[in-house]
Amino acid sequence: MKVMERHFFIALKLPADLKKALHHMCQEIKEDNSFKTWVHPEDYHITLTFLGKASQDQLKQLPSLLEEVVQNEKTFELYMNHFGFFGNKERPRIFWAGVEEQVKLYNLQNQIALACEKAGFSLEKRSYSPHITLARKLLDSSTYPVDSEKWWNDYGRDSHFLAEQVVLYETHFEKQPKYHIVQSFSLQR
Repeated sequence: MKVMERHFFIALKLPADLKKALHHMCQEIKEDNSFKTWVHPEDYHITLTFLGKASQDQLKQLPSLLEEVVQNEKTFELYMNHFGFFGNKERPRIFWAGVEEQVKLYNLQNQIALACEKAGFSLEKRSYSPHITLARKLLDSSTYPVDSEKWWNDYGRDSHFLAEQVVLYETHFEKQPKYHIVQSFSLQR
């Protein structure tokens, strides 16, 4: 039996009421649009930094570095207000919900990335694009190219929520939900 490699990432944990609202929106969207994979509602999150594989030494160093960052950060409001797609507009790879740009989120992400680099992780260099992945690989749609603004008008609902917890997740590819909390760090109130 092949052993799956362990992959890790750091994210903002979403509140249960937002996960429930997103799941309800996805149920409506499913009626008109097919994706190969829909994200399990418990797996909704906003990635701060993708780590990939991690050594035991990196995993040992990381919690204290993350705690150091988080203890200096206060909770903050985020506003989900649009949908988007990554990939070709004819057949998007990723369907996501987006949050309004928030300086506090970008600052937190930058500080988390610096802490991860101190722990010895090599991070992606592409620019940060905060989002909540909802589905992967559009299979069909009644209209091409897809129009994220129309989808938001048809299915979306603006939502405010409080960013309160930074979480180190481990991915279990063979399970549903597939993201397991390794450790949580609470932002200051």
